[in-house]
Amino acid sequence: MKRKQKKSRIANPQPVVPSIQAETFRELLSLAEYELLLAEIERPLPAAIRINPLKTSPVFPRSLESKYSWQLEDIPFCPTGYRVLNAPTAAISAALEHHLGMYYIQEVASMLPVELFSPFLAGELILDMAASPGGKTTHLVSRGTDQSLVLANDSSQGRIQALRSVLQNWGAVDYAVTRFPAERFGEWFPETFDKVLLDAPCSMQGLRTAESHPSRPVTAKESLQLSRRQRAMLVSAIHALRVGGEVVYSTCTLLPEEDELVVDAILREFAGSIEITDAQRLLPFPAPGLTKVREQVLSTELEKSLRLWPHRFQSAGFYACHLRKLDATHNATSEPPFRALESVQYHVFTAREESDFCKVFTDLYSFDLAADLRSNRRTLVRHFEQVFVFPLQLLERFSTLPVQAAGMLLGEDTPEGFLPAHAWVNRYGAQCARGYYRLDEHQSAQWIKGNSLENIDAGDLPGQKYIIVLDHEGHALGRAARAGSGLKNLLRHRLG
Repeated sequence: MKRKQKKSRIANPQPVVPSIQAETFRELLSLAEYELLLAEIERPLPAAIRINPLKTSPVFPRSLESKYSWQLEDIPFCPTGYRVLNAPTAAISAALEHHLGMYYIQEVASMLPVELFSPFLAGELILDMAASPGGKTTHLVSRGTDQSLVLANDSSQGRIQALRSVLQNWGAVDYAVTRFPAERFGEWFPETFDKVLLDAPCSMQGLRTAESHPSRPVTAKESLQLSRRQRAMLVSAIHALRVGGEVVYSTCTLLPEEDELVVDAILREFAGSIEITDAQRLLPFPAPGLTKVREQVLSTELEKSLRLWPHRFQSAGFYACHLRKLDATHNATSEPPFRALESVQYHVFTAREESDFCKVFTDLYSFDLAADLRSNRRTLVRHFEQVFVFPLQLLERFSTLPVQAAGMLLGEDTPEGFLPAHAWVNRYGAQCARGYYRLDEHQSAQWIKGNSLENIDAGDLPGQKYIIVLDHEGHALGRAARAGSGLKNLLRHRLG
């Protein structure tokens, strides 16, 4: 249960943005507020984390405080979000729980967009149009309790691996990663998705600098080019949305040309078909969007959108808007890319194959895989020696869409038996009643450094070749291979 928010703050060693960049926004604020903004952006930005409910219990934040002597402060608009007031980012990123995907390090303002959506329902279709590096995608997965199919798209090949890695570490199953221009989804999949997140590529003029959001000068021409692309992507999002569905549009810039002016143009283009819903309800005090930019008067409805100034929320500058689709929109359509699973050597298990496999798996680890597949509407898919857990919705709705990654790797066949995958073990290993070995505190410290263990009492070890390893606190650290009277560490990278 979250505790009452505290007022205290402590510096986190992240770079400070030179105040000269704030000159761009001087005309948008009163003199008093502008001076507050200048003072705020000279202060370091506190670190923040978002808890992974797929891998943790409600008492997990309290355990972090107890274990590391951290002081956590509630983030009012994100039930799973906390500022860490007395620890540097280096310590937070080095913690074992971070390596195990039990929390994600994320700037406070970036936790806002996904919280704007209404409660998620099992079986919904979610589109994340510009997903990499994946922080907000994991938030979508969490809010949907990993029972809503998330199509995580990014147009850049260079950013796909980061997206895949983040989702795997989070323990997500009901997702697929695609690499297409976001502008095409509206014509490929009209009136399809229940929720669409467009955290749009932007100039990143949020007046706070972080490793993932470096500050740099932006020309008016570049901002104009970005705003044109943002508008095209938002048009695509609206076309791809079913009637009654929701779009959240967000940026990590405070430039109105990429925020309110984009949304204002969309409101005029889709008049009667979309509406802005009042997003102020999530915040402890209002943060209205602009309704006038220089001499240009905008829709008064933009007051319902959110403009997070750093001095008001002790965050990076941010903009977000929640839209609901009221009526069908009409757009030219075209066929999406096509690639059958079979053409790239993926084979969906038959009912008999799945039943036989689940029986063997349950015998090894006493985990009812068949029940888990049924209750979560998932199935098994083989790719040569590898076995994956795929969401059925992906096969039912997007089976021929080329994907970069999907579902969760369950494991692979080897000559010495079935080797469960690291990602599966990290999420589900602690639920297994057989086929595991629990380390003591000293052994745990050695294991997370990548060391193997010798001279373990063979009577304490499970009989199969590949074993799930738990630390002394019950966290599933990964897999081991039996090696005589010892355990060979199969970690690819040390965890600490």
